[in-house]
Amino acid sequence: MESKAWQLGSPGTLVYGFFDTLRRRLNRRLVRYIMACGTDGGDCVVLEAGSGPAYASSMVALEPHVCLSVAMDIDLEALSEARRRDPDLCLVVADLQNLPFRTGSVDLAWNSSTIEHLPSPETAVQEMTRVARDGGKVFVGVPNLYGPLGFQRFIEETAAGVWIGRTFAHKELCDMMTCAGLRPRDSLFYFFRFFVGILGEKPSE
Repeated sequence: MESKAWQLGSPGTLVYGFFDTLRRRLNRRLVRYIMACGTDGGDCVVLEAGSGPAYASSMVALEPHVCLSVAMDIDLEALSEARRRDPDLCLVVADLQNLPFRTGSVDLAWNSSTIEHLPSPETAVQEMTRVARDGGKVFVGVPNLYGPLGFQRFIEETAAGVWIGRTFAHKELCDMMTCAGLRPRDSLFYFFRFFVGILGEKPSE
């Protein structure tokens, strides 16, 4: 079976189970963070743009001030896994670089460990910014160039390097979000500094 960015090893194996456990712990921390810092209360629409099997979106859906949690991915296998696990979750099949949502339609657009696999991560951030409402938030988390995954640039053409995806420095990610029209508001180094994330705000017109 082809290994996807959202999995390590084949489902049912010990490697996959271990990776899945780590991912769930990571998702719990991220959900706590984005709910505390990325939403302002009230009835929020939250989009995980590049969700994989959407564990985090299922957690977000349980938050009392979230009226709609949307998990979006281009990978049908990942979304099928999400549907099997959570039949009530709102799922959308789409390309992160061409989001099928109206401008200003969500309160928070976010992802983690996603844009590093895209040919144009800048376009993805621009699209996430577009669909966020004025005053809304965008969070993007990526592999940290100066963290434990920093060696990726030396093995980027190998299978392991491709699976990890591109690594980013904090400033590079910050500049990308600024160029997309966001105002960076907060930074997060997470999962033992393997990842760096930035929370940006879309200015009100």
